[in-house]
Formats: sequence, C-alpha cells, structure tokens
Amino acid sequence: MMKLIVLSALIVTTVLAQRGGGDPKQAQIIRSESDIQPEGSYQFAYETDNGISAQEQGNIQPQGPEQALKSVQGQFQFLTPENEQIQISYVADENGYQPTGNALPTPPPIPIAIQKALEYIAAHPEKAEPQQQPGRRF
Repeated sequence: MMKLIVLSALIVTTVLAQRGGGDPKQAQIIRSESDIQPEGSYQFAYETDNGISAQEQGNIQPQGPEQALKSVQGQFQFLTPENEQIQISYVADENGYQPTGNALPTPPPIPIAIQKALEYIAAHPEKAEPQQQPGRRF
C-alpha cells in the first residue's frame, strides 16, 4: 500500500512539473507561426511547454487615400504560480484597447436606485428654452 501511495505521488509530481512547474526562464517553444502580408495584415501564434500561449491577428482596412483603420484581436494565456489558468482576449481598434478575461477586475453592479434615476433622466430630457437676444444698450 505504501508503494502505491509513493508511486502515485511521484506520478502526480512528474505530471505537474511537466505542466508548468518548471523554471519559466527555461521554457521551450513548442509551436510558433507567423504570417505577414504585403498590405500590412498579419497573424502570429506561439505556445511554450510551460503553459504560455498567444495568438494575434491584425488587419488594415483602407478608409481613404491616406488613412487606414487598423484593428487587432487576439488572446493569451498562462499558468500562475498557483497553477491557475489565466486567459485574456482583446480587441484594439478605433475604440481603444478592450480586454476581457477571467483575471480582470469587474465593476460592481449599478445600484437599483441609481439605475432608475438614469432611466428617468434618459426618458425625460431637459427642455431647451428659447434664447432671448439681449437688448441693445447705447
């Protein structure tokens, strides 16, 4: 029975060490791809043996003779020292950088009273009063 416990512990330790418990400075790249197009669009992806991976693609859409709309989307993931999987997806375009993921903080919900007040304000906009011309003074 003791041999079975020791053997099980050894197997679990070996699997966890291979999964990401090693030195991150010694990580080996197990997959790497990249593709750059002449018009400027690109994509890349990589993965290491310690659980880090990323992929991204960028596009350029002409908006005029000298303007282009650039957009990038991608994701990356890694294991924390506590062996927690972190995954972040993102889009970067004319609206800025917009990340989403399981490790990002989220704002608290809007209280019901404030939500009702915002809905009331939106439903009852302030009425613009006609502007009066000031009288002439001599």
